[in-house]
Amino acid sequence: MSASPDALVIVDADGVIEMASPAIEAIFGYRPEEVEGRSVEFLLPDGYRDRHRRHREMFARAPESRPMGVGQDLFGRRRDGSVFPVDVSLAPTVIDGRPRYGAFVRDATERRRGQDIFRFVSEVSRVVIAGAPTGDLLTNTARSARALVGALAAWVSVQEGDHMVVAAADGQASGFLEGAAVSSEFSLAARAVRTNQIVEVLDMEAEPAVLAEARRVGFGPGLYVPMQAEDGPVGALVLCRAKGDEPFDAGERSAAQVFASAAAIVLALGSARAAVDRMRITAEHERIARDLHDTVIQRLFGLGMRLQAAERLAGEPVAERIRSTVDAIDEVIREIRETIFDLNRPDGADESSVRSLVRDLVGEAAETLGFRPRVAFRGPVDSAVPDELTGHLQAVLREALSNVSRHARARNTDIVVTVADGSLSLSVADDGVGVSGQPAAGNGLTNMEERASSLGGRCSVGRRHPTGTLLQWEVPIGGAGRLPG
Repeated sequence: MSASPDALVIVDADGVIEMASPAIEAIFGYRPEEVEGRSVEFLLPDGYRDRHRRHREMFARAPESRPMGVGQDLFGRRRDGSVFPVDVSLAPTVIDGRPRYGAFVRDATERRRGQDIFRFVSEVSRVVIAGAPTGDLLTNTARSARALVGALAAWVSVQEGDHMVVAAADGQASGFLEGAAVSSEFSLAARAVRTNQIVEVLDMEAEPAVLAEARRVGFGPGLYVPMQAEDGPVGALVLCRAKGDEPFDAGERSAAQVFASAAAIVLALGSARAAVDRMRITAEHERIARDLHDTVIQRLFGLGMRLQAAERLAGEPVAERIRSTVDAIDEVIREIRETIFDLNRPDGADESSVRSLVRDLVGEAAETLGFRPRVAFRGPVDSAVPDELTGHLQAVLREALSNVSRHARARNTDIVVTVADGSLSLSVADDGVGVSGQPAAGNGLTNMEERASSLGGRCSVGRRHPTGTLLQWEVPIGGAGRLPG
C-alpha cells in the first residue's frame, strides 16, 4: 500500500477515516495521522461536502466496486486550500464483521488538462474549418489558452517587419493590448520564437523587456510560449496572471507548450487550406474568363458582323436600328472584356490600383446618391497611369460625384475611365436635371479645370442628351505634374 501512487483511504459506515496510506500526503498535503478520525468530507471543497454525504449514504445501501461519480467532475481540497480534480475508485469490504469502504484517490490534474488541451485544440480546428478570419482564429486561440491554465489575460504576438505586434488578445485589458508593438530586438515574444523555448517572467510589471502596454496594466507572472509549426514559427502565445499570484507551475507550462504547438499546426493548416481555396477560385475564374472570351465574345462578334451585312440591304429607318444594335453589341463586348480582366486579376491584387480606387470612391458615393453608379474601364488603366496622375483622377472623380449628389437629382450615373493614345480620360454622365447655364457656386468645377490645365489637358461640362449632365476630363499621361502651390 505504501508503494502505490494513489492514496488509499478506508472509511467506516459513518464516513469516518480509519486509515490512510502515506501517498495521501503527496496528494492532499496531510500526513495519514492528521486525517484519521476525521470525516472523509474533510478532504473535499466546501461546496461539495453535502452532496458527497448524500451520495455516500446512497452507496452504503447498495455497495459495489466501481469508479466514483461517473460522468461528473470530482474535486479534492489540499491542505493549502487549493482545489484540484481527482479520480476516485470505490471498493466495499468487510473488516471484523463490519462494512468498510476503500477509496483509491488519484490527482487527475494532468489527465483533465490533457482532455482540455484536446478540447481547446478541437475548438480552434472547428473555427479554422469554418473559415473564420485570421483575427478571430487568433482570438479564439488566446481565449482557449487562457482557460487552459487559468490565466488572467492571454495574447498572440506575431512578427510584422522588425516588430512583434499583438494580433489578438483575450481577458483583462485585451482591447488596450491589441495592436501594441515592440521592437523584435528587445521583445521577449521574439526571443521565445527565436529560441523555440518558453520565456518565463516572474513580475511582468517590473520587467523592462515586457511590452509597455502590459507593464502599465500591472500583470504579475507571465509566460511567453513559442507557436512553432512545421513550416516555421506562427508567433508567440503570451499568458499572464495578476500581480501577487503564483507563477505557472511545471504542469501548466507543459500544457501551454503542447497547446501552443498544436494550435500553431492547426493555424498553419488553415492557412494552407485557404491558399488551396484561393488557387481553386483562381482556376475557376480563369476557366470562366476563357469561356467568355472563346465563346460569348466570338458569338457576339459573329452576330455583329451578320447585322452589319444586313444593314447594307436594309433601308432607313431599319438600317439605323441595326446600327444602334451593333453599337450596343460593341458596348456589351467591352463590358465582357472588363469582366474578363477582373476575373484574371489575382486575389488580393494591389488595392492602390486605379480600378480599386475608382470602385472605392463609387462605393462611398453610393450611400449619398441612393444608387450605385455604373463603372467601365477601357485600356490599360492600371499599368499605364502613374501614381501622381492617379491622385488627380481621384480628386476629380470625387468632386464630380459630389456635384451629382448635391445638384443633379439623378437616378443613374455612368463613369468611364479610358486610357488610349497616350491620354487618360474620365467621363461622368448622369440623367439628372442638367446644367442650369448659370455660373456654378463653389470652386468644384474650377478646381477640376485647373487640374486639367496644369497637366496639359482639358475639362468640360455640358448637357447630356436627352437629359442630364456630362463631365469630360482628359489629360496626357506623359504630362502628369503638380498643381502650383
